[in-house]
Amino acid sequence: MKIANYTALGAIAALVFTNSGLSASLGDTAPVRANIVVTVLPKHGNNPPETLGADDLAVVIGRNLVGNSRARVTATQPLTGDLAAMQLFVLLDDSTRSSSLGVQLPDLKAFLESLPASAEVAVGYMRNGTAALAQPFTSDHLKAAAALRLPLSIPGGNGSPYFALSDLVKRWPSKESTGRRVVLMLTDGVDRYYDNATADDPYVDAAIHDAAKQGVMVYSIYLRDSGFFDRTSQTTLFAQSRLDEVSQETGGHAYFQDFTDPVSIQPFLKDFKNRLSHQYRVTVEAFNGKGVQPVEVRSELPGVTIQGPKRIYLP
Repeated sequence: MKIANYTALGAIAALVFTNSGLSASLGDTAPVRANIVVTVLPKHGNNPPETLGADDLAVVIGRNLVGNSRARVTATQPLTGDLAAMQLFVLLDDSTRSSSLGVQLPDLKAFLESLPASAEVAVGYMRNGTAALAQPFTSDHLKAAAALRLPLSIPGGNGSPYFALSDLVKRWPSKESTGRRVVLMLTDGVDRYYDNATADDPYVDAAIHDAAKQGVMVYSIYLRDSGFFDRTSQTTLFAQSRLDEVSQETGGHAYFQDFTDPVSIQPFLKDFKNRLSHQYRVTVEAFNGKGVQPVEVRSELPGVTIQGPKRIYLP
């Protein structure tokens, strides 16, 4: 009889221990909530869907990007109306040729002045691997446009656009919470701190990592430097490829017209504005990993393309 009682007590103790262990295990695997900004674009001239639901997306997070790394999509919100708030930093290369940027300034100013009131704009210049602030964030778009000027046009004066980008996102000149942080870089994309004969560049990867950690989308427009370093087709190819890599990894887009300056950046700015007006905030619950992780956003919606970042920061 006593043996039976001891056995029952042991079973109860084991059950309590198992349940407590299970609770601890569940606590250890509690999901981490994170937000991803995606752009919804139509295919073949179709109109994008009026709404994008949580069931329309699949988000995979992790090193292997396999099915068991799938995150749970809990909400999708169009970044319009009350949710349209955005901070846009226009980062210009101070080593760009004056003639390259000078003819584009009127269109760039008109673009800034056309932005909705929900957008705050700041202006800065790449100089010696840093981002020098010319105009802090302001909702006065005329004031932001007035801060645009011709570059100093010192060959190689920017050092590295990727150093400057890292410097900017690490010292983002605003503490206010906003649904979107966006950078528009105008630069030749040449990294003078690293070998331009190889595709891989650790400073590019560091800039992507820093931007992902701060939740910053990076867009870029290619404009030539005032020197002759970026005049070879190989150097330009690597530079444009690196700009494209930064944009794709952070959920942005890179614009260039062959290997030379565009005749006009107005079409680029029009497309950029259209992309900003068709973005969603996607909230996910991730169960694996911390820090900057690979991410893939998929959708089987017909007639649309979903563009999102390739890296996400999990706190």
